[in-house]
Amino acid sequence: MLAHLLVVTALGISVQDHLDGAEIGDANMSLTFETGGKYVAATEAKDKTVAKGTWVVTGDSVEVKVASCKGPQCATVGKSFKADITLVAERAMTVRSNPPDAPLGSGSLYCHYGGCEKRVGVLLVTHAAKAPVMKYLLDYLIDKNVAAGGSKTVVWWGKKVPDKVPATTITWCTREADLAKQGAEQVARDLAGLAAIGPTTPAASKEKECLWDVMVTVGDDTPQPAKK
Repeated sequence: MLAHLLVVTALGISVQDHLDGAEIGDANMSLTFETGGKYVAATEAKDKTVAKGTWVVTGDSVEVKVASCKGPQCATVGKSFKADITLVAERAMTVRSNPPDAPLGSGSLYCHYGGCEKRVGVLLVTHAAKAPVMKYLLDYLIDKNVAAGGSKTVVWWGKKVPDKVPATTITWCTREADLAKQGAEQVARDLAGLAAIGPTTPAASKEKECLWDVMVTVGDDTPQPAKK
């Protein structure tokens, strides 16, 4: 499991590099972006559906064109689509797909060793909290995910917010409301164990097109949590 996340742009990794040879999927379906531009989507069901085509990256967007599909789920698995991809950290990316019900769904993904999977995306932001505080919280939430099995969340530290933050808040995105709310409640339980944060009640975000699932907005005056 990742010990800490670095900003991808600082490492010079492109969307092309990130997707080349990657497999994105879960227990139900896998999408393979083969080196050379071939694309394969396949379900894991007994009555397997397989779609084949091509993929190409332009800037920060990938376009998939499906040329053939066989199987009972071609109405969904066989869709061509475009997706805007943002590499938010070394092993984290967000995806906004068009159409919204494309095989590669919108949201947050964790990527490692050529494989990516959708997870609850946890975004940490602040206006003026100190960098060591943010780093501690980042590592703390990653460690909590590892302790829970290592496959629930992907956590990253985002850009500075413009307005001052008087106290730490936790919000969840309504794009996938049930998933995000459960994730926010777990993050709140995890952070409640830190005296520097304490109990926090998550609230729904007013933003509906967010690609993160949970946002922790860290209070500007949050002290450095005591090391355990």
